[in-house]
Amino acid sequence: MLIALLCESEMKLADEVIETILDKTFQEADGDKDGRIDRDEWQQFVSHNPSLMKIMTLPYLKDITTTFPSFVFNSEVDDIAT
Repeated sequence: MLIALLCESEMKLADEVIETILDKTFQEADGDKDGRIDRDEWQQFVSHNPSLMKIMTLPYLKDITTTFPSFVFNSEVDDIAT
């Protein structure tokens, strides 16, 4: 989602900067540092960063896909065996 938003807004960030943002966010959310974000860690992270919930609502996602159509067409989801 981050990459799609940056592309559509024509904001140019080096790959290393994007990786740093993603890594730092993951590290902050992964409270027990086990390499996974469980439900409790997610709830804690969101409670400290309430603006995240705004961008994860259906009306906001609808606006994003309307405003930035390449987000839908260029996004991929990897199948992960659980």
